[in-house]
Amino acid sequence: MISQNFTKEHLNYDKQTALLTSRGLVVTDTDLVRKKLEHISYYRLSAYFLPFQKEKDIFNPDTRFEEILRVYYFDKALRKIVFDAIETLEINIRANIAYNLSKEVDPFGYMDKENLNIGYTEYINLMQTIQRETNRSREAFVTHFKKQYNSDILPVWMMVEIISFSTLSKLFKALKPEHETMTAKLNIPPKVLKNWLHVINHIRNICAHHGRVWNKQFAIKALLPKKVTAFQGLKNDKIFVVILMLSYMFDQLETADGFKSKIVSLLEEYPDISLQSMGFSEDWKERLCN
Repeated sequence: MISQNFTKEHLNYDKQTALLTSRGLVVTDTDLVRKKLEHISYYRLSAYFLPFQKEKDIFNPDTRFEEILRVYYFDKALRKIVFDAIETLEINIRANIAYNLSKEVDPFGYMDKENLNIGYTEYINLMQTIQRETNRSREAFVTHFKKQYNSDILPVWMMVEIISFSTLSKLFKALKPEHETMTAKLNIPPKVLKNWLHVINHIRNICAHHGRVWNKQFAIKALLPKKVTAFQGLKNDKIFVVILMLSYMFDQLETADGFKSKIVSLLEEYPDISLQSMGFSEDWKERLCN
């Protein structure tokens, strides 16, 4: 049911532009503003207005539309770098589970509760989710396997390629220590790694839906390892700590893929972007690159 208090009406692009100028935004190119409002939408861009407004709906003096647009494009570029990095990590985790479970147990060992470190209810829920996600797959290799072996249960190296990252992280958390090697390689407590995967999955979903990562306080907070000095004193709900998490994991797993240099290059391209709003420390480069 729609609230009776909702009074906002549809505004065409000219009226949206006029609304921005009435609120003090400097518009020098009306056609540019109309075009960007059409392609991006007023509502999406409005998330980038707030740092330019000390008073609600009133832009700070001399704020130009191009400044806001520049922050939007910075956020878009940062989001792509982070999303690509998460893909690299995700593939690494899939490979880790497939290799170790098939080696230490058997190709279908993930179906056996005795091989997992979770309670019965969690086990049932996880198995149902895995089966649901593999059943709806239309990948050629899945169809071929089911036809050849008359089975809906996939070997682990196929299964991990089908399930979502969320389900993958739940499966990883459920593994016994002897069935995964990443915790030892990363040299962080299992509790921290499980939290990191939860955080990274959250960020992945934001990136996948083109959400904002700049100047955002994330709902899921990262646990900071006490023995790793690079994380000391950082805000645990901003994008910089996520960048540092990914960088640290890549260093330990030796799968950097140029992540650090991409971040540094982006910040050099946008020197006017506020680092503080993203949780960067003053010594961020030393923390990231050492």
